[in-house]
Amino acid sequence: MKVKNIFIAIGIASMTSFSCVGLLDEVNPNTITDEAFWGTEDDFTKGLMATYNTLQQGYVMGGNAATAGQAPTDIAISSPWDQGNIELNEYTVNDVTHIVTNKWHQLYTGIFRANQLLENLETAEFSESFKIQIEAESRFLRGLYYFWLATCYNQGEVIIHTSIPKTTEEFYMPVSSKDEVYALIMDDLSFAKENLPETRDAANLGRATWGAATAILGKVYLYEEMYSEAHLEFKELIDSGLYQLVPDINWNFDLEHEHNSESIFEVNFSDVVKPGESPHHATTRASRYAPQEAGGDRNVEPAYNLIQLYKRDPIDPSNPVNDGQQYSQRALASIVFKGDGQMFYQRPSSDFPFIVLQEAHVKKFQNWTWAEEPVENRSGINERVVRLADVYLMYAETVLKTSGDVSEAMEYINRVRRRSGVLPLQVSDYSADQLMTHLMRVERPLELSFEGHMIRWQDIRRWGIVQELLDELSQITYRSLPNGLREATEEDLTDPEATLIQQFVLSSQNYNSAEDDFFPIPNAEAITNNQLGLTLNGDN
Repeated sequence: MKVKNIFIAIGIASMTSFSCVGLLDEVNPNTITDEAFWGTEDDFTKGLMATYNTLQQGYVMGGNAATAGQAPTDIAISSPWDQGNIELNEYTVNDVTHIVTNKWHQLYTGIFRANQLLENLETAEFSESFKIQIEAESRFLRGLYYFWLATCYNQGEVIIHTSIPKTTEEFYMPVSSKDEVYALIMDDLSFAKENLPETRDAANLGRATWGAATAILGKVYLYEEMYSEAHLEFKELIDSGLYQLVPDINWNFDLEHEHNSESIFEVNFSDVVKPGESPHHATTRASRYAPQEAGGDRNVEPAYNLIQLYKRDPIDPSNPVNDGQQYSQRALASIVFKGDGQMFYQRPSSDFPFIVLQEAHVKKFQNWTWAEEPVENRSGINERVVRLADVYLMYAETVLKTSGDVSEAMEYINRVRRRSGVLPLQVSDYSADQLMTHLMRVERPLELSFEGHMIRWQDIRRWGIVQELLDELSQITYRSLPNGLREATEEDLTDPEATLIQQFVLSSQNYNSAEDDFFPIPNAEAITNNQLGLTLNGDN
């Protein structure tokens, strides 16, 4: 699946045909109808690939999502020229903001394609094993897409479609309760877990597995504070022995080590251009993060808070991976500090131009070993949706939330730390509450910054600490120096020559949990769907 032709037009006719009946008397004999298309196993495989294709879309796991999904967090700042990300960063999003509209449309397109497969599978005459595999993958994807909708929109109350709409009434439906939405998600992912294979051969890497379904189902339980259920899913996954941490954290963000032993589910991208192939087979993530001098746009950059966290990540002097290093391996894999001398786009970062007030560049998922990003803004680096280090840290959270066993939780946190040459934590230094605070404020942002499907935003939202973080960060004043950044001293604050900066001031003032924890239902949906019962902007 790394380089592939994905059939993405399936179902367009069935989406629109009911509104065109009677307009034409003659039928185009070249039209591919539902009855003609869904006749062979190859047809269903093409339909399944079309459903996977949704993962590659810009606002699902493509380049737009990779940057916009970081903008409302405490670890990223939008560049001043990206208005859409500024709205996210400053919490001025509305129902026509780019990510609000496009993400909704792209996820529901994926759900439509999954439902096409499931509905046509009911009457298909294939082997039972083939039908079960198509159903399991389709339901995995539908469950995943609904999970992302529920964690992003309208407090989890979204529109449920489990079949292909055939009438206007079936197209335009009211939202379902959050409980109903999550019941569908859990049912789909549970079926997928029971029926997907543990592994894939080389030709099918990127297709869902038992591990992918187990990890996502565990994450669903975790987000819903069903800690005992999440604990069981993560424990089963860990104990399976199917996954291991890779020795070098950089392997999780490059081309050369895709689908490695740590990766549980990832989205395939390819920068190889084939005639007639969708441009979404490549991702624009790398160019969106790369500096202009390396052919990028730098839409989002690391916040000062994250930079300081990485600088303070304590390295273990007894670990040989740290020989000659000032910063931890995960720090060096994630960002490039101003003046640190890392090689970045084939030159030392100390020689790299940093504009005023800029202190670091994102390094993860960049083609930083090249001279620059390609002019076509196409990158083939796969997006890792979930990896074992993430599961270890989520498992540690469930331990703290159930038994409160600090020793067990710390064991899995330290596995992640040791891999990157970071000093292990000591049980005697932490209570369960203190370790949970460390997990939220230090461990997860340092290990998982700029990764996955809005991981940091979903974390701080579900923990209910967004306002707390923004208030604290907005009160910190930094001084920018030629060789880097530091928190301002009393002398700095009175120095007329000092360049002083604060971040998250407007974010702290504007954030309102009731309005900003979830996106609103898009305006385009509200205008056309009178079953929603929404009052539109400007209506009385």
